[in-house]
Amino acid sequence: MPSSFSCCSLLIVPALGRPALRLRLWCLALLLAYSCQSPLPEPEAVPLPAELKAYTLFQPGTYWIYQDSASQQLDSVWVVSTERSVYRLGKSQEYPSVKHEDFQLRTRSSRGGPDQLYSVYRSCGMPIQEDATDRSPCWSIRRGRYLPTSTADDGGTDVFPYLIARDKVMFVNGYDAVMYPYWHSQPRVIGGQSYEGVLEVNLTADASEGGWPSHYAWAPGQGIVRHRVRQAGRMQTWTLLRSHIVQ
Repeated sequence: MPSSFSCCSLLIVPALGRPALRLRLWCLALLLAYSCQSPLPEPEAVPLPAELKAYTLFQPGTYWIYQDSASQQLDSVWVVSTERSVYRLGKSQEYPSVKHEDFQLRTRSSRGGPDQLYSVYRSCGMPIQEDATDRSPCWSIRRGRYLPTSTADDGGTDVFPYLIARDKVMFVNGYDAVMYPYWHSQPRVIGGQSYEGVLEVNLTADASEGGWPSHYAWAPGQGIVRHRVRQAGRMQTWTLLRSHIVQ
């Protein structure tokens, strides 16, 4: 048998006298020819927007030092792990219709309590084009408690939307909370430090903080520069003092 033999070599059909049988054989040949075609190559994963990663993606070695504005207590937060992967969703794993860069970022606080897990969520379809800023954001970062030994789903809350218009008041209805984001085009002074491109997010409920209302201020290349939680009528505000960033 020749070395070039393949399933496509089965397409040799003898000349038969009966038209009906000949028609059936030709149909079979067409089916075999279709099955012998090479599968389409899997598309490359769409990278996350670089601007989104500048605010939210950090590597181990990163740490932040925050101070409570009321008690002056310090809190150290550091990156425990960063897992980068590819998100796939489609009819099969071999031919996904949705495929984009993904990551999970886990942080730990010196105050104790569960680690916090940040993950990517995509709400718009594919293929990805430049997202319009006059509609709901297509990307978001979710924050939730990391509970590896729990059988229950602790869930999470969207704490960073992308892409939204700058200097525009808006709100986004989430699964368990309403988000009020505002992206500043002018520098903002927070804790005596001036930051460019601050994106502030107010939440009516934050699952990562026990369901209490919370506020986040994000800056590119820094992450969260202020985090405020209103718990049982008491406001607690953690403001960034200094950091060491690895991206």
